[in-house]
Amino acid sequence: MAEPDRSGPVAPAEPAPRVAFKTLGCRLNQAESERALEALGAKGFDLAHAGEEPDVVIINTCTVTRESTASSRRLIRKTAEAHPGATVVVTGCYAVSDPEVVKAIPGVDLVVDNEAKDRIAELVTQVPQVRRLPLMVRQAPVERLRTRVAVKAQTGCDEWCTFCIIPRTRGPLRSYPQDEIVADVRRQVARGVREVVLTGVHLGKYGEDRGEREALARLVDRLTAVEGLLRLRLSSVLPVQVTPALVERVRDDPKVCRHLHVPLQAGDDEVLERMHRPYRVAEFLDRVEHAKAEIPGLGLSTDVIVGFPGETAEQFAATMRVTERVGFSKLHVFRYSQRPETPAATMPQQVPDGEKKARARELIALGNELRRRFHEVHVGRPLSVLVETAAEGLAEGTSDNYIKVRFPGGPDLVDRVVTVRGARADNEGMEATA
Repeated sequence: MAEPDRSGPVAPAEPAPRVAFKTLGCRLNQAESERALEALGAKGFDLAHAGEEPDVVIINTCTVTRESTASSRRLIRKTAEAHPGATVVVTGCYAVSDPEVVKAIPGVDLVVDNEAKDRIAELVTQVPQVRRLPLMVRQAPVERLRTRVAVKAQTGCDEWCTFCIIPRTRGPLRSYPQDEIVADVRRQVARGVREVVLTGVHLGKYGEDRGEREALARLVDRLTAVEGLLRLRLSSVLPVQVTPALVERVRDDPKVCRHLHVPLQAGDDEVLERMHRPYRVAEFLDRVEHAKAEIPGLGLSTDVIVGFPGETAEQFAATMRVTERVGFSKLHVFRYSQRPETPAATMPQQVPDGEKKARARELIALGNELRRRFHEVHVGRPLSVLVETAAEGLAEGTSDNYIKVRFPGGPDLVDRVVTVRGARADNEGMEATA
């Protein structure tokens, strides 16, 4: 006769603690949030989804403008009020520029500066409230914050633009070793990532802090050799860094996305000088027009600041002319914001808010028209699209030259790169047929 089972019912395992992320600002913040999720996953955390109450919330802040500082502060307060039982962790540039103010916000449990971001999982798990959670060492889960994952190649800046505080919050130029970046990309591919966005505060200066030339182009070669990586996208580079070697990689390597983000900021040399930008209009035009001529279908996006101190109507008109001449595929327009502790905040001839808003509206309207024209060129043409979402029979994703594309498709296409044909264009993107 078999012995009776006296072991009793097995107690169900405690659910893994959950972490949520709220990320503002640049792609570098996105990359660092992604790394933090991996590290916390290895310590036993799962990602909190909609409707799930997180045990820990990490807020990755921005402070590049007065408005982004205010947005960061509002987000911290709102998050702490919405999740009173969660451990609230604040990091990012606002946490560096005003740490005491951040610490004083009710509900904030931990403030982590940018230098310690790589240790954020270790610091979070030392918080007494977190130490009581059922943590366990394990392999990091494959869940991620985005389909397209940003990977940090470099941090820090040495330009000291007169409107910007980032050299203070991010420190001097520091490039990560190539082997470390390659290993990171391989790890992302193992998690199912098919497109990596190579990013940094000053990506185009990758390797300069070590006295290397064309280091970014060589890094691109190593990353596109990673088996399983389908697409490599470059984040922002200055016009002086759009070198022939970099253009060749975008033109000739099928894994490198045909998209460059090259900040203009202003189309007038006097304004660029007051901004302390390291280029002038003629050089900008020379570099981007060469890239457009060499790379068929190149998506070219940019940033522009309107209403910088002293900007005249004629100088703004010059920016409009340069913008139309280049024919950008996407425009990010910012009204100048007086960021405290920057030289531009106290410059004379501050432009009235009403005039800044009017100039922004005019430039945004031009940007929308240029974007629509760029999309229309692709009607009837094949588009290589990384599918990011699919619901109710409609798949959506991003083409290699940074067009948002919608077409019939199901969830089985998510995380895949598919080729579709452009059918109809509008300001927002394109509809396509499979």
